Amino acid sequence: MSHTIAMQLISLDQVFQILKPGVPLPFGVRDAAGRLLLAKGLVLHDQAKLLELLNRGMFVDTEEVKRSAPVRESEAVQRPLERFSSRWDAFLRKLGLLLQAPGDPSFLKQVRELVVQMAGCTDSCTDQMIFLIVRHDYSQTNRYTEVHSLHVAALCHLVSRRLGWSDARRLSLIGAALTMNLGMANLQAKLAGQRTPPTLPQRKEIEAHPLVSVELLRAAGLKDEEWLLAVAQHHECPGGGGYPQQMQEPGEMSQLIRFVDSFTAKHSARAGRAKQPAQQAARELYSQSGGNPLAAALIKECGIYPPGCFVKLASGETAVVTRRGVTAKEPLVAALTNAQGEPMARPVQRDTAQPARAIVATLADKDVTIQVSVDQLYS
Repeated sequence: MSHTIAMQLISLDQVFQILKPGVPLPFGVRDAAGRLLLAKGLVLHDQAKLLELLNRGMFVDTEEVKRSAPVRESEAVQRPLERFSSRWDAFLRKLGLLLQAPGDPSFLKQVRELVVQMAGCTDSCTDQMIFLIVRHDYSQTNRYTEVHSLHVAALCHLVSRRLGWSDARRLSLIGAALTMNLGMANLQAKLAGQRTPPTLPQRKEIEAHPLVSVELLRAAGLKDEEWLLAVAQHHECPGGGGYPQQMQEPGEMSQLIRFVDSFTAKHSARAGRAKQPAQQAARELYSQSGGNPLAAALIKECGIYPPGCFVKLASGETAVVTRRGVTAKEPLVAALTNAQGEPMARPVQRDTAQPARAIVATLADKDVTIQVSVDQLYS
């Protein structure tokens, strides 16, 4: 995969206070793919038009926002741009609070805001997003519910973008992935730390949760039928092997969520269950899906060596993958140790397309004791 410099989009709601009716737009307004919808300088004469933009989930280019901001003498030094890892943590915190309060009057509005913010994560964020998913520390099982939902939503966003789905459909997909387990949020966190199989009452709650989640979403005012259908069917399998309704032909959106759900669950450790290596998880998913094109697209998006996985290089160095390369077998990595196994003073970028730096093996997490800082790797 080639890497070009892409604009960094942020949700319009982050700069909405700058916009005033009757005043020319200080920057262009774009859709989730970055396409220009309203040019800089256009005048919207009433507040209702501005609010309509906000409700439609529009975006702006951060560089254009920075250029439009007046520089005050007291701001000789500009504040650094927000790190993506900080934005990711904010997503997690917000989702954790939302999943505990589906009855809040602003629940649906806040979920939609989060959906729009996630859809604004552009191609320049993709490698870091996958890195944060692969390298997540699952020792805090009490956060499993929001962590798993966020991971599924993020990968659904990336895969649907690869598949060329429309912006509207992608927003529905992200929303469905974020809220698919709304009906068992507390149980899911408990199960993550539970070393014994689910009890009969727990099993019944698990089997009922897709339809319970739909009921909660409808009660919150959601009328997006594709979103609701995807939540209802995200555990259904073609041929009637899923639950809760044993459907013969579940919808495409639900099946993409199901594959991503399974894939991310394989990557995540729980009490009594170790995480699977990335390559094993990919092989199992492809085999279990019967070579389904949706599963294949997910595997292609993450790569054979996804960002975040540890590898051994032909040079003898231990490294962590940081970016997918031009080919699936040749990602960019950061060397963490030298050939003698001694830690580097700081990670050193390596291109595995070079024979001397080629990947010769993947390494289990337990075999790498060096702490990895995502902000250092992606600074």
